[in-house]
Amino acid sequence: MSTTALSAKKNALQNLMAKKNRPETKGKNTGLGTNDFMKLLVAQLRNQSPLKPADTKTFTNQLAQFTQVESLGNIDKKMGALLDQAKSSGQGRNITDYVGMQVTGEVTTMTIDKGNVSSGFYDLPKSARVKIVIRDDKGKVVKTLNQGEQKKGAYLINWDGTSDNGKPLPQGAYTYTVLANTGTGYQKLPANITGKVDAVAYQNGKAYLVVGRVLVDPASLTSATKPTDTPKDNAPSILDYLGRTVTSNFPIVQVKEGKVLGGKLGFHLDKPQDVTIKIYDAANKLVKTIKVPAKDTVAGNNKAHWDALADSGHRASDGLFYYKVETKDGPVKTPVSGKVTGIKYINGGQFLELGESGRLVSVSKISSVK
Repeated sequence: MSTTALSAKKNALQNLMAKKNRPETKGKNTGLGTNDFMKLLVAQLRNQSPLKPADTKTFTNQLAQFTQVESLGNIDKKMGALLDQAKSSGQGRNITDYVGMQVTGEVTTMTIDKGNVSSGFYDLPKSARVKIVIRDDKGKVVKTLNQGEQKKGAYLINWDGTSDNGKPLPQGAYTYTVLANTGTGYQKLPANITGKVDAVAYQNGKAYLVVGRVLVDPASLTSATKPTDTPKDNAPSILDYLGRTVTSNFPIVQVKEGKVLGGKLGFHLDKPQDVTIKIYDAANKLVKTIKVPAKDTVAGNNKAHWDALADSGHRASDGLFYYKVETKDGPVKTPVSGKVTGIKYINGGQFLELGESGRLVSVSKISSVK
């Protein structure tokens, strides 16, 4: 490096240090940044001797140092942006602080991320015909889901991530609107959810709270209660079961419009033998007795058909029923298992609906949850 270039570089460095030590900047973070580093390199290039240019190896090392400084600066900016986003989406709170809390918020978003589609949610205050309108980030309708007639209750929205023409949609966030028709035309239904935050999930770079397998935007929260504010003996919210697989030995059968929902009645045997199935209504009154001979049973899971007829020969009234299975050796287990896709409110009680079968389970009779 020439004497002139060295002198210029020295002067530039002295000017930067003088600026750092001025009263108005002293004590502040005014260390050498990428702009300062570039000024030193430019001063060196301008003042070098054409006959004795800077050593190529030395100059390459200086450029490499500049690249490292610039990269570290960019990383610092990106990390700061992520932290700001997390704070803003959590309304000034560290978003992970919500885990374990009881929150209430509006749910209007389903996401597609690497082929996985998150669930939506809605709660019907009374029976209605329901349809779901899904829009992309530009507000264009991409899918309409006709849910049909549904009774009062809470439901998950299961969407496969395809458009109305059946084609897979690109990953991203999609908003949805729940429309309910109780007989006076379709009206928008608020999609609010209350439940415990199980985790924080990041979809397409945005943070969401996981409540009952549903993603909730922290910015939509209307309340958040600390775990310590909840009584220790408080039972879990029924919404916590949505999307989970439950098992029960006390299946509930629903008869609707003269038909048995949920298919055949299941039971388990250790060996083939004669079986008696007794079906009771909600008032514990015996409605139907079904005899199954040993030749029609197997060791393992068995099923028996009920046509919704009572012993009187008349069709059983619409409502809820349960059944017991017995052999000469005693009571027989009647296990039922499935994914919870909805919550039904019937005759003042809350019941979990398993899959598309229509079989119901009472929360108090659950033997396992996955």
